[in-house]
Amino acid sequence: MKEIAVKVRDFCIQLETRLAAIPSPEKRMEAAMSFVAQAFRVKPDEVAVLSLDPERELLCFLWPVKLQNSGVLPLSSNNSLAARTIRENKPYLDNRFASAHHAFIFEKVRLDVTDKKSPLPIQKIISVPIPGNGYTKGVIQVSRKGEDPVRAGEDFTKNDVAILVEISRVIAGQL
Repeated sequence: MKEIAVKVRDFCIQLETRLAAIPSPEKRMEAAMSFVAQAFRVKPDEVAVLSLDPERELLCFLWPVKLQNSGVLPLSSNNSLAARTIRENKPYLDNRFASAHHAFIFEKVRLDVTDKKSPLPIQKIISVPIPGNGYTKGVIQVSRKGEDPVRAGEDFTKNDVAILVEISRVIAGQL
């Protein structure tokens, strides 16, 4: 377990160093999400970041970029895992997400305009709050999409959650 902690720490240091060298906030987010996707062996569109607008009590997509103009999630939404993650300020892991009642409208948005097939549903997901100074800034989510849970890939583990919690601390500096 100590080896994993060292690797995660090294990964986060490498991520932070690389992001510090990128002046553009948009390019920093793109690089960060690419790093996260590689770490969890998922596609870039299987990573999402939502920021909290505390005055309006809304979550707004920062990543994927294509979802930035597709709508917002009210913090009061009972069927949004992202909203629940913010309200309860704790991470979630769900390897049977497709069968859970959730807000799936954003899953229907075609992120790749060249792909003529319907977008695949999220089968498995980790949702982690992004910490701020005394408040939660947003949520980072990593998912596995597929026609069914088997085709989506391996299950996420508690260790994956711990890793994403550490990564969220680095991402917090980018919001």
